[in-house]
This record gives sequence, C-alpha cells and structure tokens, in this order.
Amino acid sequence: MGDVLTFVAGVVIGALSSWFITHRYYLRASADQRAELQRLSQDLRPRNTLRDFEDLLETSTWTKTHIDDTEVWICDANNTFQIEQGERTRDFNEPWTTVYPDRNSSAYRVYLKIGGIVIKELTFISMDGGRIFVPMVECRPANGGVEYFWNSNSLEVKLCRVIGSYYIYNSLERVAEISKVSMIE
Repeated sequence: MGDVLTFVAGVVIGALSSWFITHRYYLRASADQRAELQRLSQDLRPRNTLRDFEDLLETSTWTKTHIDDTEVWICDANNTFQIEQGERTRDFNEPWTTVYPDRNSSAYRVYLKIGGIVIKELTFISMDGGRIFVPMVECRPANGGVEYFWNSNSLEVKLCRVIGSYYIYNSLERVAEISKVSMIE
C-alpha cells in the first residue's frame, strides 16, 4: 500500500509541477504575444498622415529627380511620399529677400504628396536669382516694426532641410542671419 501511495503522491506532485510550469509559460507567452501583436499592428497601420510625412522628413533620406520637367523629391524609405516643386506663382518682394546681390525673388508652391494625392501645399521663396530656396517666413509685431522668423521645429523648416538651397551660405541658419530673419524654437 505504501508503494501505491508513493506512486499516487508522485503523480500528483508531477502533475502539479507540470501544470505550474505550463501555466507560467502560458502567462509569459501571452504577454510576449500581445506585445508582438501590438508592435506588428503598429508596423502595419496605414502611414498616410501629415505627421507620418513629417517623421519621414526627419528620419529618411530623399532622392531628387525630375519627372515630366518637374522637380520631385522621393522618400527612399517609402516612395509613395513625394515632394513636388510647383511652378513659379508670382514675383515676391519683402525686406528680407532684397539683401542679396540679385534682388529678384519669386514665390513657388511646394506640394507634399502621398500616393500622388496632395496633402499639403506650402509656399517657398526663390531668392538671389534662384540660388537660394527657402520657406516663406512668418512675421509678428516687434518694437514698432515687424520681426520675420522661422520656427526651427516647423514643418516648413524640416522640409527646407530636405529641399532647400542656400548657395554660398551653406545652411538655413546662415541665410537667416544674412536676411535678418530670426530662428526660434
């Protein structure tokens, strides 16, 4: 009878320890699976918002090309994200644009596109005979006059870091300094 009792006790202890190990594995696997499912869901969500565009401006590289005589920048990470420089829309003349040797400036439309659909239209300014290409400044009253500025965290400045031209000034900050435009955060 003692052997049967030892056998039954061994079976019970073995079953309980097996159940305990299996249950702990189940709980841990469930948590891991939920985390992985969450990550995959995030990876598979549609990426078609202006925020996604802004993220790619900061994190991806962009390749400049010409399509049908139009300058287009294509995102290397996702080629459905494109920046298209539109046609010249008008002459443009403000104090911050006339400090360069060639005082002629023009306004251009720049289109942000996802899958060929325009999601945002911005205005950029071509200055110094086309050698400088920067976003339109914002302005605010200051000391009885007007202060021109670019917000360094704005979509326009992030876009300029991809498609802008600065000629001999090498950076938007240097163009801002020459043009008497403030850089704010």
